[in-house]
Amino acid sequence: MHDKNALLKMPPFTPMLFAGFMMRPVPAFFLKPVAKRVLARMKKLYPEIFSRLAVLENTKFLITPTDLQYCFYLSVEEGQTYIDVGVNDAEHPEFQAAISGPMIDLLKLLEGRVDGDALFFSRALNIEGDTEAVLTLRNAVDSADVSLVDILGGPVPFMKPGFDKLFSKIGSFFEYLEQDFETVHRSILLPITRHMDEIDKELDKSEDRMKKMDKELVRIKASLRKKQQSNHKFVGGMQ
Repeated sequence: MHDKNALLKMPPFTPMLFAGFMMRPVPAFFLKPVAKRVLARMKKLYPEIFSRLAVLENTKFLITPTDLQYCFYLSVEEGQTYIDVGVNDAEHPEFQAAISGPMIDLLKLLEGRVDGDALFFSRALNIEGDTEAVLTLRNAVDSADVSLVDILGGPVPFMKPGFDKLFSKIGSFFEYLEQDFETVHRSILLPITRHMDEIDKELDKSEDRMKKMDKELVRIKASLRKKQQSNHKFVGGMQ
């Protein structure tokens, strides 16, 4: 028997899934300085985001890329925003809201390159817990024109033009790679989907046959009752 819940928890087939396999030996604490550096850069470049988040008091978000083994804890405490890195399969600290989805979609959402509602309704993005806190986070991020190039480019001005070109090429590469993965994903699922459709059709036919059999049994039972009643009347008349 297959566990349907386990199938639903399977990570999406994305380039980041394979990157996650290669990063598996890397402990989460090695990523903490990187995450804190990114947050510090964002605070410097986009202070309006964090001024909007300051209205949240003691709110903790669990942000989980579903195609990586890492997760991020974003917390707002006394007007200050902090970040930490953990592992998906570990026990999580208490949180008020959780956001999960493929890493590339989360990054696109951060940069405003994709509609969050579309991701949510397509089930690529999952939200749990305090939806008002999530809406506040989304509005805060949407209030700034976030750019990963600016965040990761660093404070050295003369490096920025070269970094822009490099990041642009990497971004284009990942877009093509994402499209290729989606094509492969559809190719793998197509015969399975067709087979499942055939099974569904056979089940529908079997269900129709069962309904006809039930109707026939009801008709036979009704006919037998009538015959029994007729026999009782006949026997009664003979007596």
